[in-house]
Amino acid sequence: MRRSITAMILSLAACGGSGDPPADPDGPVDDVAPAFRNAVDLPDSELALQALGLLGADVPGTRESCNECHGMTRQHLSYWRALSDTAMTSCFTDLAVSSPESARGMIDCLRSMPGVDGSDYDTTKLGVFSTATDLPWFRYTMEKAYGADAVAKQAELEEMVGMPRGGSIPRFTQAEFDIVAEWFARGLPTLEQSLTEDPPPDECLPGISSAVAQHVDSQKTTGWRAVNATNLMAMHGCGSATDPRDCLGSVPLGSDQAFGSGWDVDGRGRLRLLADVTYKTSFWTRSSPDGRFIAHGVKNVTGSYVYDLQRDMPVNINAVYDPTFFPDGSGFVFQGGSRNLCGISVLTSNPTATVTMQEAPCSNIQTIGLYQHVGQALDGDYFAIDSEFVSDDGGHEATLKDPPTHFDEDAVAWFNPMIWNGTKYTGKPQVKVATPFEGDIVLSPSAKLVISRVSGPNERQLGYVLRKVDATPAGSSYSIAAPEIARYCISGGKPGFSYDERWVSYHHYVTAADAIELGFAGPADPAFAPYLELGASNLYLMELTTGATTRVTNMAPGQYALFPHFRSDGWIYAQIRDRNVGHEYMVATDAALIAEQP
Repeated sequence: MRRSITAMILSLAACGGSGDPPADPDGPVDDVAPAFRNAVDLPDSELALQALGLLGADVPGTRESCNECHGMTRQHLSYWRALSDTAMTSCFTDLAVSSPESARGMIDCLRSMPGVDGSDYDTTKLGVFSTATDLPWFRYTMEKAYGADAVAKQAELEEMVGMPRGGSIPRFTQAEFDIVAEWFARGLPTLEQSLTEDPPPDECLPGISSAVAQHVDSQKTTGWRAVNATNLMAMHGCGSATDPRDCLGSVPLGSDQAFGSGWDVDGRGRLRLLADVTYKTSFWTRSSPDGRFIAHGVKNVTGSYVYDLQRDMPVNINAVYDPTFFPDGSGFVFQGGSRNLCGISVLTSNPTATVTMQEAPCSNIQTIGLYQHVGQALDGDYFAIDSEFVSDDGGHEATLKDPPTHFDEDAVAWFNPMIWNGTKYTGKPQVKVATPFEGDIVLSPSAKLVISRVSGPNERQLGYVLRKVDATPAGSSYSIAAPEIARYCISGGKPGFSYDERWVSYHHYVTAADAIELGFAGPADPAFAPYLELGASNLYLMELTTGATTRVTNMAPGQYALFPHFRSDGWIYAQIRDRNVGHEYMVATDAALIAEQP
C-alpha cells in the first residue's frame, strides 16, 4: 500500500497537481517510524512464562517455536540475551530511523561483514530480534534505506535471518514480539525459577550482556578501588605517589634476575620481585587490599605464613589454608585453625611474629566452608561465599593441564552474611543459591558479582560463568538471586577480581594447545618439548565487558605463575613456584594498570 501511495504522489507531482516538492523516492512517505517494540506492563513472573511459551520452552501453554532448532535452556537463553544486548548497543542505535543513511547503517551492521555490500546477514548480530524481521519497524527501515529496492532487500533479510524457521511455525505478531522483547530488555527476570534445570552442558556459548558494562561503569565511582582511594588507604610501596603506576619503583625487577630474565611480555607490564623464599607454599595465595600482607598455606612448617612486606618477614599463623582479606582492610578469613576470622589488628598491632587465632578480634563462623572468598556490600554487611571446589596446588610437580571441574547438577553456592560488631565478626543465617555444574566460585569485592568455573563432558572446564548478585535483606538474613550475565569460553584456574571489577586475572597451565600462542611452530616443535615434560603456567588478564584476554607472563619450563589477585589500586600480586631452583617468588605486575590506559 505504501508503495502505491508513493507512486500516486509522484504521478501527481509530475502532472503539476501539487505545488509541494516531489516526495523522496528513497524513503517512505509516512516518515514516522513504527515502534520497534511496545512496552508490556506485566509482572516479571507472568512475563517470563508468556515469553518462554512463545519461544517454545518447557512451560505450561507452550507452542512449537524456536525449540524446533534450539535447546530452550537457561544457558542458551542467557546467550541470546547477551547477543540481543550487543545488538541494541551496536546496531539498533537509531530506532527513530532519522535518515536513509542511518537506516542503511543499522541494516549493514547486521551483516557478517559490515561495510561489504551483499555479505550475508548474521543471526548473531540480531539476537532475539531476528524474530521481528517481518514486523513493521524492519519493513519501514528497509524502505527508508533502500527505497525501490526495499522489497528485494527485505526478502533477502528474511531468507537469511528471519526466525523462527520453517513454514509450519508461525512468526510472531507485534504483540507477541513485544512480550519476548520486554522480557529480554528486563534481563530475563525469574528465568531460573520459571525454567527447569539445564541438562549437563556439553558446549560453551560465549556471551556478555549489557548488565556487565552497567556494573563496571557504576564501580568506577562506587567500587572498592574508588572508596579505598577516597579513604586514603596507604598502599604498600607507594610512599607519596598518587598514581599507582609510580608505586613499587624500588622493588627489584624480575627481568633483572637470572631466573626471571624472560618473564615479561613486551607492553604487558613488568614483574617486580616482592620476596624470594625457600619455603613451599600450599594451595592459593591472597593479599591484603593495601598490598602489605601476603598470606598462604605452607607445606614445610607448622601452621601457615602471612608475609609482612613492610617488615620483610613471615608471620606464623595458626591456620592451614584458604586465606582471603575483606576489601575494606578490616580483617581476613584463614581456614584450618580453631577460629577462622580475625580483625586486621592481629597483624598490624602485633609486635610478635605469631598469630594464634585466639586473639580477641578473632571468631569462628562454622558455616563458612573451605575455598571461600569474601566481599563487602558498600552499604555495610560482609559476605563469604563457598561452593563445590577442586583443589589446585600445581607446580610442586609437573602439572600439565588446568584443574578438572567435577561439579554436578546439585552444585550450589553458599552465601554467609556477617557483620563487624566493633569487636569481631558475627554471622547471619547462610543462604543457598543453585549453580548447577558450577564450582570454584569467587565473590567480587563489592559482593555484587560472582564468577565460577563451569563443568563440561569428562569433567573438562568449558569456561567461566559471571553472575550478578541481587541480595535483598529478609528477616535476619537475605534473599539472594544470582542470574547469569556473561559466559566466557576459556580455561583457567580460580580467578581474582580487580577492586574496580573491570578485570579478572587467572592462571592457566601450559598445554600443547598453547604452543603456537607461545611462539613455537606447534606442539611438535622440539623447542616446546620441555614444556610438555616440566610443565609451566602463565598469568592472564581478562576484561569482563569484552571477554578479551591477554597473557601477561612468559614463564620458562618448570616455572609456574599462580594464583593472581589484585590489591586495591590495580597492581596484581601472584606466586611463582620455580621447580628448577627450588624457590618461590612473590611478585607484583602492573599489567592491568597499563591495560587500563587509553
